[in-house]
Amino acid sequence: MSILSPEFLIKGIRDLFNQFLRFLYEGGIDEYEDDSEYAPKGCVSFLTIHQSKGLEFPVVICGSLEAVPRKQHTALDELLENGNYLSKPSFEPFEHTKFFDFRRLFYTAFSRAQNLLVLAAQEHKRWGRSPSKYFEEYFYGVPSWQESAFNIGAIKFEQVKEINLKNEYSFTSHITLYENCAEQYRFFKELEFAPIRVSPILFGTLVHNTIEEIHKAVLRGDEQTISVDSIRAWFDLNYAILSKRERVYLAQSSQMAALQHVLRYYEREGSNWDRIKEAEIEISLVKDQYILKGSVDLIRGEHGTVEIIDFKSEKKPDMEKDQDRINQYQHQLEVYAYLVEERTGLNVSRMHLYYTGEDDGNPYVSFSKDDRAIINTIARFDDIVTRIEQQDYRMDARPAKLCQNCDMRAYCDNKNWQFRK
Repeated sequence: MSILSPEFLIKGIRDLFNQFLRFLYEGGIDEYEDDSEYAPKGCVSFLTIHQSKGLEFPVVICGSLEAVPRKQHTALDELLENGNYLSKPSFEPFEHTKFFDFRRLFYTAFSRAQNLLVLAAQEHKRWGRSPSKYFEEYFYGVPSWQESAFNIGAIKFEQVKEINLKNEYSFTSHITLYENCAEQYRFFKELEFAPIRVSPILFGTLVHNTIEEIHKAVLRGDEQTISVDSIRAWFDLNYAILSKRERVYLAQSSQMAALQHVLRYYEREGSNWDRIKEAEIEISLVKDQYILKGSVDLIRGEHGTVEIIDFKSEKKPDMEKDQDRINQYQHQLEVYAYLVEERTGLNVSRMHLYYTGEDDGNPYVSFSKDDRAIINTIARFDDIVTRIEQQDYRMDARPAKLCQNCDMRAYCDNKNWQFRK
């Protein structure tokens, strides 16, 4: 559709959002751009001017010299700018903006060169001439590569700078996955395969997000609005959003079980809302080789210290039979404690796991903060990140428990394994 007529205006707008934009959004369709391979060593990078911002190269060849200033704004922009709708005065005369934008754009392009800027154009004087009148003075004012006076050997070029883009790593998404099975990490993180079994992930996310709604209400000072009915409404809304986004659905019995997880938490903790300090805090810390990230479910505190709580949407495990899993969760909490203290300066006194699936017993598993244990955990984190960065996916043995339900087990059954010694 190229023309919107009054007759089909409503239908056209509805189709635009419900079909076209929905198709792009739900399909994740976008122009491909890999930040980790922005300017690979030993390659010639073809970049838009916008992509080149912040980068420098010894030699830059700039084309598009047929360009001319063009109006980028609409009638609505003019109305907003000139109709006193904005709180601040205009940054620059509106009628001159296209010329300023044009100069800003090519200033960015020309300033990317460290030693040699090459102006490239297919010369012609016809309509839409190249270079345009805005570049003729510069294009014909510099030496041509065909002139004998031009000696490229006389130019001293800088070495190409290394692109040091640090990768982000979190305990749950990277370290735990790698520790459990490095081969599974390779498939899901490096090769970007998608796991088939996502319903358990949806269940846990639904419980977490609804509990987060409770915490948000408390932090807003609206704890009086928290009730069974409001929790059901938050739960239904979260499920509708998550199921549509992930295209995965839970059976009615699973939905009711997830809701019971949230209601149990509300009934148990309803008298302790005043201790909540922060909820769902995204914290990152830039280290020498990587960026350490973590998402803390809940921070509560009193008497000058804080406690960290991480929610697990499952039944409380057997403390003896599942000791390995408990230890792994403890290391996760130690990473969170390290992040909270390093980034916020708060003093963490204790760390807790809260099992929302626990019916009758104590849902908590608690740990005292141990500075020496935290140092050891971060050192192990550093070591695993180093192995990941080196693409070292060797293992001591296949993890028998994980293999039973792994999507990649058929591949691994036929792989010629070379285990670490």
